[in-house]
Amino acid sequence: MKRNDIVLIAVLLAFSLAALFGVRHLQNLTASEDGTARVFYQGALILEIELEDGSARAFHDDVIIDEENQTFIVPGNLGDVTIRYQNHQVEVIDETSPRNICQHQGKTNSPYKPLTCLPNDVVIRIERATDSDGIVQ
Repeated sequence: MKRNDIVLIAVLLAFSLAALFGVRHLQNLTASEDGTARVFYQGALILEIELEDGSARAFHDDVIIDEENQTFIVPGNLGDVTIRYQNHQVEVIDETSPRNICQHQGKTNSPYKPLTCLPNDVVIRIERATDSDGIVQ
């Protein structure tokens, strides 16, 4: 390898690391403890979970809300998807898919980190709270 190749690799590596840490920092800055987790199945809103207290509203007959354990079971293409609310965050704790990628995505309370479960066609998006003027806080 020539010197120019090593310099190029070092610059690309530094840029990649800066971008990774920048995105993670942005996710932390936009985390919301009083927003709403909106769960969509096949593009339709089926469940809303308030991040402030874990209260939920179902918009689909097949949604199961377990207030005691703060878990929510929603339908998916391959089977049910279980979502847990804990400490102002939501996460997928059980689902049926080839590699269980949904479970490995971790917890979220940031609009910049949605949880996407493509085999089951389930998406969890976080929306931050707005004040009475419609301005995001």
